[in-house]
Amino acid sequence: MSMNKEHELIFNLLKQSRYLKHAGDQRIAKLVSISSFKTAKKGETLLRQGEPNQEVYLIVSGIISVYVDGEYIYNLCRVGDIFGEMSVITGAPSSATICAEEDLQLITVSSSILKNIKENNEHELHSILYEWFSRILSDKLNKTSQKAKLFEAVNTRLENDLSEAKLTQNMIFSACTQEVPNFPLAMKSEFCSTLGGDLYAVLSIDETHYGILIGDVAGHGTGACLISMMILNLFQTFSAGIHSPEIVINYINNMSLKSMVNGKFVTIFYGIYDTESKKITYTNAGHPPGLILRGNQVITLTSTGGMAMGVLDSEFTNYSEESFTFQTDDRLILFTDAIFESLPYEEGSSKLDRITDYIRIHARLPSQDFIEQIYHHTVYSIPPLNRDDFTLMCFEQH
Repeated sequence: MSMNKEHELIFNLLKQSRYLKHAGDQRIAKLVSISSFKTAKKGETLLRQGEPNQEVYLIVSGIISVYVDGEYIYNLCRVGDIFGEMSVITGAPSSATICAEEDLQLITVSSSILKNIKENNEHELHSILYEWFSRILSDKLNKTSQKAKLFEAVNTRLENDLSEAKLTQNMIFSACTQEVPNFPLAMKSEFCSTLGGDLYAVLSIDETHYGILIGDVAGHGTGACLISMMILNLFQTFSAGIHSPEIVINYINNMSLKSMVNGKFVTIFYGIYDTESKKITYTNAGHPPGLILRGNQVITLTSTGGMAMGVLDSEFTNYSEESFTFQTDDRLILFTDAIFESLPYEEGSSKLDRITDYIRIHARLPSQDFIEQIYHHTVYSIPPLNRDDFTLMCFEQH
């Protein structure tokens, strides 16, 4: 077969392709007859995701970038790298957008010609096309397999790291949850992912006073976990010896402002319980209200009117404090807002009304059984992927 200069150039370039190195000169020469030489300028879009593909390309020189749904995936720059072939193999529109990162030299073959050859078993180029595409698919599958193994190894390490972090987080919470004389705690805390943004603690203030803390960081996962640990550390550091929750909240709010990013904030209920007077003095910073179960009656603790922490300087937040004195067998119930998520709104009632209804229904149960029933009535009924971090604390006055 006689060739002009362009065909000779294409022939020599096709021979360099790793997909055609075993094809033989005669078979490559047949591909030359349906190939063309093409250039593209830096910034030019060669293929658009979702649109029909007109050509299959082999890179002679230059770099192309691959984007899927507008996100950069990878680039190709080796001589003989091919793109656009999958739409011929699958018959589907282009699965990615391809752009020239710098000036390109390319060999192109019409996709319509290749489709006709692919569908015609008698065509003289059918066997070489079949071999060519088979090698391409084998190469892609091999690369995919290698990436999958790498991802599996990385994912395993990540899961191990997250499991260790979760264990550490649980150990920290447990270490910070002191026993209060004659005011035992039953509780349940479940995160919607490995790490969570809920926080809780029972801190020793002095011999007769204990700080009771529950909070909920906006968001989930690692970022929320780090903020919850930071807030807990601030309470541990600053609460000792201070009997005013308002003072503690004001100080920690201003400290937390320095570390809140991307619109993060944390709701907090912080109370100081006096074992001698059986009284709790508390400040609520944008958190669901504390509830008191007294017999079959549910009492909502008076609001202190404060907003979530980490939003505004304490000068503008108006944090205050209120007090409540317990009677024997009273139970203090504190929770994060995940408890509301499965409850439908009903005309004339709020989700807090629904929670108080559940509390009354299960009021005679021991505290830990009571908590499990509330959990199953609310958060457990939600599909796992839609759940929020859940924490419920129940103190019982003896």
